[in-house]
Amino acid sequence: MSMDSYENLDEVTRKQIEELQKVTRKSDSDEQFSLAQRKLAEIFYKYGLLDEAVRVSKLIKPQDNREHYKKAQYNIAAVYEEQDKTEEALKIWSEIEADSSEIYSRAQYNIGTIKNDLGEFEEAKKAWGKVKKNGSPEVYARAQYNLASRLVKEGQEDNAIRAWRNIGKKDDSEIYALAQFNIGVSLNIKDSTYEALEAWEKIEAKDSLEAFNRAQYNICTVSLENTQYQDINRAENALKKIVNGYQYEKRCLEKICRLLKTSSTDIGKYLLLLFTHTTEIIEILKVDFSHRVTDNKPVERKLAHYTGTDTTNKLLDIEKGKEQPSSFRLNTINNVNDPSEGKLLLNYLKGIKEGLSYNSQFDEDLHAFISCFTFNHDSLNQFRLYGKQDNKEASGISLVFNKGFFQKYNSTVGLSYVTFEDNTKEISTTSVQKNVDDESGENNIQAINKIKKQPVVRCVYLDPTSDYIHLAQRNRLTFFREFNDEIVQLGSEQISKAKHEWKEYQSFIDKKTEDFRRTFIDLKSAYKAIAEELTKIEEKNPSLSGKIKILLNEILLPLKYLIKHSAFQEEQECRMVYMTSLDDKKVKMEFGRFLYVEYESEVKSHLDKIYIAPAATQYQPYLAKLLCDTNVKIELSNNPYRQT
Repeated sequence: MSMDSYENLDEVTRKQIEELQKVTRKSDSDEQFSLAQRKLAEIFYKYGLLDEAVRVSKLIKPQDNREHYKKAQYNIAAVYEEQDKTEEALKIWSEIEADSSEIYSRAQYNIGTIKNDLGEFEEAKKAWGKVKKNGSPEVYARAQYNLASRLVKEGQEDNAIRAWRNIGKKDDSEIYALAQFNIGVSLNIKDSTYEALEAWEKIEAKDSLEAFNRAQYNICTVSLENTQYQDINRAENALKKIVNGYQYEKRCLEKICRLLKTSSTDIGKYLLLLFTHTTEIIEILKVDFSHRVTDNKPVERKLAHYTGTDTTNKLLDIEKGKEQPSSFRLNTINNVNDPSEGKLLLNYLKGIKEGLSYNSQFDEDLHAFISCFTFNHDSLNQFRLYGKQDNKEASGISLVFNKGFFQKYNSTVGLSYVTFEDNTKEISTTSVQKNVDDESGENNIQAINKIKKQPVVRCVYLDPTSDYIHLAQRNRLTFFREFNDEIVQLGSEQISKAKHEWKEYQSFIDKKTEDFRRTFIDLKSAYKAIAEELTKIEEKNPSLSGKIKILLNEILLPLKYLIKHSAFQEEQECRMVYMTSLDDKKVKMEFGRFLYVEYESEVKSHLDKIYIAPAATQYQPYLAKLLCDTNVKIELSNNPYRQT
């Protein structure tokens, strides 16, 4: 490639390239030549000239310098992986000579990661097991951590604990902290509670704020819930140590701790049970984008949001006078079409099945803002109801988001979508560790008035007149559209891959539904016990009774807007919910029209695909223009529809 091809590079870099290209085998030496090619490859890679980086790396021969050659081969494979040439990358990494070098360890680690993503778990474990500690302590720590995580999923808890214990603090202090947290979780499940507490106490905030916060929260809950190791003072101290997170949990548990210490009744015990069941239900309902039901891709890896073409344009294009596209919004709960929103839960807990009243309620202290998503990305019914433009049915867009748009499944901040006013002293994390959910591109002044990434939680559909329960899920059609006529080999039998994936998914949903049903019954039992205790307390101490009722409602808040009427089941809705006071600066208003909060994550960079509704096909070229600098797929809806 001539120097003219590097015209976009600065003058200093161009001169560097020119000098390095003067080094030849003939005029210098094979070793100097190989070193020059390595330096050239680094420059090309830095400036995104990937093909050039590969070209010069391939000029390095084994006889030039063994170390230069190995590094060149490693980097060629790294470029191939970045270019989605996975097979080529795997071939090169697997051919790197086995020794105690860092290059070999990194190659094996990368092979393990790719194999794991492909669902080839035995190959992944084998590769991670080949990573040498003396090659790279940091890479070794990450390999052992991944190996242990895989072993847990296979039910090999003891082997997982051994792998986590192989990780030393000097290897990688952050991975060590995360490993200690997981060791504690596994030991606690095995009823080795004392050893679990010891593992969690080893974690320091400076090493991993994520592991530290989660460890302190677990120390608190174990100290309250485990009768053998109950220690309310230890629980309170653990809560105080949590850094900028777990706001909902801290508020509820601090009040529960005070009741456990001061009340002569069992009210504190029952409130703790209610809190425990509430958080268990949220965990059951929270969408895990990485969960697999087979060796295929994660089954709930993407979610769709239906909206109009005008809104889509604002989310993707930069309007005149603005520096960036409009932000994604969560709108007031008052706009929803279900009058039973927020009331079904309490009616269920109180055992009310008839004479339901759905009078509108308004709470300015904790107002709910929501955005709705679904697993069904190309649904005619959703297009007709929500994918509208100018009130014309089926004239909108389905925006399909990847998992990066949402809060990761195990977050450091706890249940983040209920925002209480925090009167406790804020602790700066600047000197500890950047918030794990922050992204440097979004970490700016404008982001202060936007909400950070939130989890997505599937809704539950109840029939008020019976015991019917349904959890939001993918429908059967989506599997047939995804896999078409693919066949899977099961033993000696060949069956439809769509049918196989659907069957496994149904088993997953059935178990999740049963887990929810069981915990929901326990929630109702705890609520009933609290109601009985409250009747006794109210007679003697009305003031305390009033405070307990407030706490009771606060504990149940995270579930309030996830329980929906079965009449809306077809929507299969998942929700992003954010609750805050109306005087929160994040709450914005267009008087008489909109009340909303803005979401920090950008839409365009987190899109996987968009579907265009049957009555909006004329927008296809305009959307293609808006997305021409991305890899987002644009598809017309597969659903027939005649506009009337």
